[in-house]
Amino acid sequence: MPRILVIFLTLAFCSTAMADPLTYICERPAWDGKEGCGPNNTYYTYRLQLDTKDFDNKDPRYVFQMKKGCDASKGSKKRYHYVVSDETLAFKFKRIAHTSSNTSMSVIYLDRETLKAKMSNVEDSPNLTCRLEES
Repeated sequence: MPRILVIFLTLAFCSTAMADPLTYICERPAWDGKEGCGPNNTYYTYRLQLDTKDFDNKDPRYVFQMKKGCDASKGSKKRYHYVVSDETLAFKFKRIAHTSSNTSMSVIYLDRETLKAKMSNVEDSPNLTCRLEES
């Protein structure tokens, strides 16, 4: 009997301690003079991987991948900070401006319910189309 109790408690604790991994794929459409790919005329694809257990951390981090075109999984992985609220996720990352080699910080503001997103510090095509990908 004690073994069953220990097994039950272990399973209950482990299942609640495990967090849900989330992967958001956000597509930035091409703008004037740029050629995109796929049905959404995608110029850049952003892959944002995070773990819901980090929602309670003071300094949560996520894995960021960005690639020109339709497949961000081939982009290099970097870790950046994000901010959680009830309605949004704000993903901070470094990017290189099109007109210079200077890097600047951008933020993707993602509405958690509608999956609509907007990117800061870009002149062209700041509205992104996002979807939640099964992990």
